[in-house]
Amino acid sequence: MSNRDHAATFIILGVLVVVFGITFTVFVIPSGREAQADEDAATGTADTLLHALGRGDGAEACGLLAKPAATALATQRGKDDCPSAVRDLADSLTAAEREAVAAMKLTDDDTRAEKRGTRHTVRLDAEPFGYTGFLVDRQNGTWRVIRME
Repeated sequence: MSNRDHAATFIILGVLVVVFGITFTVFVIPSGREAQADEDAATGTADTLLHALGRGDGAEACGLLAKPAATALATQRGKDDCPSAVRDLADSLTAAEREAVAAMKLTDDDTRAEKRGTRHTVRLDAEPFGYTGFLVDRQNGTWRVIRME
């Protein structure tokens, strides 16, 4: 192989490295950031809901629930509407349980993205309401809990 052939090979390899680098920078890195942002938003929504439930803040909690989840909560608690169900749920807690909920902080370690779409499952450990997780989804640009499991 001549020097000219070596030079051509290095030029081709150099071009391939540059093309790969640009592709990685343009497509892969932003995709990872978007996935992390989605995970952060899902976790934040679940965390805010958990604290609103603990405080009995029906307006905030019900605003974070998709309509079917709000209806299911009201039905489970035997109430006519979601805010009443949230207040009833909070009233069922002891003072120590309210403090425990207020101190809870969900993190990305608690969150798992579903295989398709924007749904994320947020796992709840030692949660006094009896739920083991929240299924969170982005609907029309807003993150909502679509099911409490």
